[in-house]
Amino acid sequence: MSLLYTDGLTKRFGLLTAVDDVDLRIERDEIHSVIGPNGAGKSTLFNLITGLLQPSEGRVYFKDEDITDLPPRQIVHRGISRSFQIADLFEGLTVRENLRIAAQSLDDDHDSFWKRADSLSGPAGTADAILEDIGLTDLAEARADELSHGDRRKLDIGLGVAVEPELFLLDEPTAGMGKEESVKTVRMIQRVSADRGITPVLIEHDLEIVMGISDQITVLSEGGILAHGPPEEIQNDPAVQKAYLGTRGEYA
Repeated sequence: MSLLYTDGLTKRFGLLTAVDDVDLRIERDEIHSVIGPNGAGKSTLFNLITGLLQPSEGRVYFKDEDITDLPPRQIVHRGISRSFQIADLFEGLTVRENLRIAAQSLDDDHDSFWKRADSLSGPAGTADAILEDIGLTDLAEARADELSHGDRRKLDIGLGVAVEPELFLLDEPTAGMGKEESVKTVRMIQRVSADRGITPVLIEHDLEIVMGISDQITVLSEGGILAHGPPEEIQNDPAVQKAYLGTRGEYA
């Protein structure tokens, strides 16, 4: 059984079909990347999976359960989290407080939001463990709005990890980073995912990184799936080379 699969997933905005009859399968414990030109429908696909948008047609299944009509909060509680192209943080709170609040969101009754912070040993312990995982322990007491771009991205990843997902959708986690920082961030995602039993799915613009870390790659073009397979197949696929990698198959 695939961890997640979609059946004929389609999203129309008026006359524009942003996602077109997509059948996507995500297997457990694989690193899956979704690539494609700007406007190919990648972020819209993530929004459909996580309930931020409702499909025009098609269904989304997670662990063989139909989650298509669930609101985003319930989808998170089922075990799916995501990060965004632009980090969505509590700007006036510290790094540790951001992570603790994310961990508290697992409380169905919301009781913990009305308790003293120093009494929340569970969420606080989760926050401290994630601080170490993402390499921000030294910045635990810094406010989120004081962080560098790269550290903001790390914190955003940490927020997704804090809700204990089985599936983590990461929308361009290295956007705006230099090459060295991008590589370190991707290695961190690999390590944390393996240690915590998380299956990551990345939208990633750096094709060298994609080809180096992915077990499976799905290529979107004009809202539909152009190709799917392991990196070597994608890199040598003539249709992908023409649409995305360049006519000679070089990274673009």
